[in-house]
Amino acid sequence: MTGATPQVQNKRKTKVGRVVSDKMDKTIVVSVERLARHPLYKRVIRLTTKFKAHDEENDAHTGDTVLIEESRPLSATKRWRLVKVVARAGEHGSPADIIADEAETTEAIHAAAHPGRRSADEAAAGETDADPGSDQASEEASA
Repeated sequence: MTGATPQVQNKRKTKVGRVVSDKMDKTIVVSVERLARHPLYKRVIRLTTKFKAHDEENDAHTGDTVLIEESRPLSATKRWRLVKVVARAGEHGSPADIIADEAETTEAIHAAAHPGRRSADEAAAGETDADPGSDQASEEASA
């Protein structure tokens, strides 16, 4: 047991966020979004937190999606460091893809908030199934 050093797992927290500022030298500001339920109104809300992270090579730029990791205090407000750039600002795809993803995300959030509610597509499909039956009943009654 003497002389044996215990193996410590990497217990540092990591977060994925978007760079909102790269104007400082070797420092980026990363905005991390999370979803939380409002304590009183029970509505799912989007909360953002900004972290200052150390970027040694000035590699990340505004709009990039990055992975940051906890570190020792590097300055008065800087406690994170850049691990890697996950996606560059121009590589996210067309704006139409992002808008389509937002609709799906919004629907998922509302479905989680209202478990018994049906989506607009399901409601429309249910009405079209009911309409032909009522049309057939009215045709049979007139015949």
